[in-house]
Amino acid sequence: MAPSNDGRGRLLGELRARGSRGGVIGEHRAMVSGRLTPSRVLSMVVVPVLLSALVALSLQPLGEVWRLALERLIPWLGLPGPIGFASATPSALFGFYVPHVTTPAPLPGVWHYWAVGGICALVLAVSLVLPVRFMPLRYYLRFATLIQLSSILYFAIRPDSFPYALPQYTLGFLQAGCAVLVLVPLVLGLTFYPFDIAVWRKVLLTAMVVGHMAVLLPLQVALHSYVVYHLSLLALPTMFFLWGLLIEVFVFVAFYGWGMSWPDAARATPALRGGQGRRGANAEGGAR
Repeated sequence: MAPSNDGRGRLLGELRARGSRGGVIGEHRAMVSGRLTPSRVLSMVVVPVLLSALVALSLQPLGEVWRLALERLIPWLGLPGPIGFASATPSALFGFYVPHVTTPAPLPGVWHYWAVGGICALVLAVSLVLPVRFMPLRYYLRFATLIQLSSILYFAIRPDSFPYALPQYTLGFLQAGCAVLVLVPLVLGLTFYPFDIAVWRKVLLTAMVVGHMAVLLPLQVALHSYVVYHLSLLALPTMFFLWGLLIEVFVFVAFYGWGMSWPDAARATPALRGGQGRRGANAEGGAR
């Protein structure tokens, strides 16, 4: 006797909640409600604030490390000019120094328009021939082409009105990077620390995000300086919008997604109707 439509629907609903070995698939931690216990609230507020303060106090030695790194990278890339230092004083009681590149970048000439325009045409052609499975990359390349063409149009109309120079840009970029480093623990405190994950894992993820960005920022400055020096200020808007602090956002999201896959405290596994509900869940967990 064939099962009724209602019975078939219930059976399919239960099968959707089972894993490949027959165990119950529990809800993702982002969908599971939890209680804000005093210890968890403490870890959400106190720990991120302490970590943020520690990062802020580390900016002065970090700036010195950045200076040493740029003093090796910039000459290696063949860029002229020494590494400069600028003071940043967020408050009367706290200040630090931020290095920056002093390499000048030229206004675009005829050669720059042809070179950058040719690169835009090549990138656009690549985006048109990429397979469908690379659809996100196709749109990313087209967006990059749009940004670069807008920059070409701007400089073609008013080349002398561009308000930024390369040294000013690199200084502002690293200053903004310092602010991002200080904010990372606070943002994770609101988005990652509320979940039922061991505190040491939360601190570890915070340290990895901050450490990764601290290494990435001077490398970005060196890359941006190299590209803008050779392709003129035409390339500066594209470098900022596509390979500036947007990369730090990608880094944060990638680490956050990885951290959300870490194991948490044991939760009761929901049982399904039928004889294999709890046994299947236990078998699935044991097999893992």
